[in-house]
Amino acid sequence: MESNLSGLVPAAGLVPALPPAVTLGLTAAYTTLYALLFFSVYAQLWLVLLYGHKRLSYQTVFLALCLLWAALRTTLFSFYFRDTSRANRLGPLPFWLLYCCPVCLQFFTLTLMNLYFAQVVFKAKAKRRPEMSRGLLAVRGAFVGASLLFLLVNVLCAVLSRRRRAQPWALLLVRVLVSDSLFVICALSLAACLCLVAREGRPQRPRVAPLTPDPYPLQQFLLCP
Repeated sequence: MESNLSGLVPAAGLVPALPPAVTLGLTAAYTTLYALLFFSVYAQLWLVLLYGHKRLSYQTVFLALCLLWAALRTTLFSFYFRDTSRANRLGPLPFWLLYCCPVCLQFFTLTLMNLYFAQVVFKAKAKRRPEMSRGLLAVRGAFVGASLLFLLVNVLCAVLSRRRRAQPWALLLVRVLVSDSLFVICALSLAACLCLVAREGRPQRPRVAPLTPDPYPLQQFLLCP
């Protein structure tokens, strides 16, 4: 027996969850916030160039990811002012860019933060144990592999869903299992790195030798000039 929700609930009886005025207000608010974030990050990138800072660094890559994320979100929400139906009927590439690419950029930002704090931890430990510097290459390779896996799963799921090559529930299950698992693992590793950085940066109390009573205090006092 085939279940059909449209038979249970007529299309004429379906109403929007929010009034149009509220939807328009939220759309304008989100678009404004994303646009402000875009111009703020854009100004920071120009300041990096103006003051002669290193062009390729963790800071500039982080700002570039934020800039691209804000630009894609601003573009997506600007569709909802007039072309809502068009935004729901995009091709595979525009659909992936506007809906899936921002999620990938968020994961890339998370892995970038992991790489930065992992480098801080390994460099601090390499001062006492030089062999720890070799583990940093393995950590970098692991995070690069996780980023490529996340990107591959999201691209395949987006293309297959737009071309109707697989069941939507199967694609959703695969995407949720892989993406959410990688997000949780990277979040836990970032928390561990932050704890290690806080532990390494904690000032250690200097060891003070125990005070022993002087057996000849009076003689030293008399012999002093």
